[in-house]
Formats: sequence, structure tokens, C-alpha cells
Amino acid sequence: MLLTIHFLPLKYILTFIFSLIIYDSMIIVTNDDGIYSRGIKTLYGAAIDVFGEHNVTVVAPSGPRSASGMSLTFHKPLRIERVVMPGIKGFSVSGTPADCVFSAMNHILKGKKIDLVLSGVNNGSNASLQSVESSGTVSAVKFGAVYGIKGIAFSLATEMGLQKSTFKNTRMQIAKILQHTKKHGFPKDIDMLNVNIPTSVNASTRTVVCDLEDTLFKNFVTERLDPNKKNYYWLGGKLKKNFKKGSDCYELFTNKSITVSPMELASINASLKKEIASVLDASVA
Repeated sequence: MLLTIHFLPLKYILTFIFSLIIYDSMIIVTNDDGIYSRGIKTLYGAAIDVFGEHNVTVVAPSGPRSASGMSLTFHKPLRIERVVMPGIKGFSVSGTPADCVFSAMNHILKGKKIDLVLSGVNNGSNASLQSVESSGTVSAVKFGAVYGIKGIAFSLATEMGLQKSTFKNTRMQIAKILQHTKKHGFPKDIDMLNVNIPTSVNASTRTVVCDLEDTLFKNFVTERLDPNKKNYYWLGGKLKKNFKKGSDCYELFTNKSITVSPMELASINASLKKEIASVLDASVA
């Protein structure tokens, strides 16, 4: 009996291998402004430019969920619906950004390897530690990082009357960052990156790695009376004018740079543990 061996062309072999990679490895795109926002279309477009459409899945809130932090919805059921429209396709979740990543990991993409969480592009900056800790955009990435998934949060320092060129240039700069990340990977000890983009962004806008400013706003509480003569309150903040040189706020608002702030979930060195142990009369594990 004669055994005939047929050799497939290299392009078919590579296509098969690539299909396996696509099936096993996914990237989540989410935000806190909702799946219908212009910002998430910009981020989704940049992500598929770099990683390919089959590797990218949008799982985003059904509506705005700004300043929701990393809150999860355990007190009521969630609705998950498929969304297909010009510029974006994926799933909407009737919850927070953290709910979206939770749902993607444990239901929508269950059994698949998730390599990266991308969040944004937020309508407004998320510069400073003050903003980061309450931001739904950043917290979506933070939730993924808890489970060992690297992530990048993108925000645009929004001004009135944004032009199409702003989003076009934002997409271009995000794609550039994603290309570098794809090629070189994350530094070993970095869990996530917080990226802020000025509205004046263009092809020549420089990118600066910098620390987070402590605060972006001067906080205030406005007290008012309702029609029943009872007090109610609005929490707010006024943008500061002076920032520390070298901070993300200084580079973003003063120098009009793209800022990248590396973030870790925990960073306590051995000597600090010993110091804490001596203060508390405790031992170090």
C-alpha cells in the first residue's frame, strides 16, 4: 500500500496556528462611560488595529458609570446583551466596569486566556491619585490586575468642541502604545498603566512616564434647600492650577504631554515590613 503525504502551503499552516492563538487568547475592552460612548469606539479601533478583531472583545457598561470605583453588583441581577453597531461590537452589562471584567472572566470569555484589559477612552482625565482611586475606568483595569491580568487605562483630558481629528490622533497614539506593549511586554513588577492624553494630541505629542500627582481638585460641598426646606448637598471639586513638576498633572496640563503612570497593586519592601513589625511588636512572615 502506497502512503501519499500531502504538504500544506505555509500560509495555511500559519493561518491554522494563528486561529489557535485567537481562540485561546483574548483582550477585554471596557470603560465607564458606557458602550455607546465615542471614547470606547476609539479604543476598540486602536485595539483591533494592533491585535486583530478576533482577539478583542468589548464588554462595557450599558450606560455611564463614572466614579464607580471597583464596586461590584451583588444586590441585584445583571443583564448582559450582545451589541452590534457601526464602529463597535461586543456585550453590554447593566453594571459597573468591574462587573464587566468580572462577567468577561467568569462567563462571556470563560475558559479562554485573557492577556490584557484595556479601559477607556474616558471622557475626562484620570490624572492624580485622587482621580485614580475613584475612577471606574482605572478600576476596571485594577480588577483585572488582582487576578494577574495586565491592563492599561486611557483617558482624554476632555474640552468642549472636540474635533474628529482629536479622536483620530488619540487612536493613533493609543495604537502606538499598544504596539510597543505588544512587542516588549510589561515590566515584570508593573501591574497596570494609567495613560492620560491631552486634547491637543497630534502625531508629534511626546509621551512621558511620570508619577501621579496627589490631588487634581480642590474639594468643596455645596449646601442647598429643596422645595420642602430640607438641606441637600452636592459634592464637587475645582481644578487646581499649580502642580508638582514631573507629576502626571503637570505634564498633562502644563506641557500637554501624554502621561504614562506605572501602577502596582502592592509594593512593600522587606525593610519596611521589619520596621512595621518592630512598631507593632510582631514578626515578619
